[in-house]
Amino acid sequence: MTVGERIKEIRTKLGMSQVAFADKINVSKQTLYKYENNIITNIPSDKIEAAAKLGNVSPAYLMGWENEEEMKWAEEAYMVTASTAIEGLYAAFKDKEVNHFKDYAKLTDNHKNMVDNYTKKLLSIQDMEHEAELNAAHARTDIDVPEGTDTSDNDIMDDDDF
Repeated sequence: MTVGERIKEIRTKLGMSQVAFADKINVSKQTLYKYENNIITNIPSDKIEAAAKLGNVSPAYLMGWENEEEMKWAEEAYMVTASTAIEGLYAAFKDKEVNHFKDYAKLTDNHKNMVDNYTKKLLSIQDMEHEAELNAAHARTDIDVPEGTDTSDNDIMDDDDF
């Protein structure tokens, strides 16, 4: 398989048009066509890197320096690692929180931004409420101190040597 064929394979696996893929790697549609059809075989390294990053593969794979068996093994290892990490995160949270994560993931980017902004506002309100509670606790004047027990201030004020 050639470099161009690998680029085309990545693009089709991603379900992207030539125009969209070309925009992402910063080349024209015509140039991408020439890469994919081996008309241009001396592809600049920055374009190889961009295509590899977009396809979540290594530049070495695109160049043909890694075989497909190694790639399949790497993909499977990645999926196992990612799956284990996600399970670990879910174990750290309550079911209700996990359901929030799952629901959040289903939202459009616009709605995710709305949730993020609303959450920040709620946290700000919560911080203000907490600060108000602390200030109120320090400003309490309804504490009864038995007469004669709170004389330290008066003693200091009356002591000429202090």
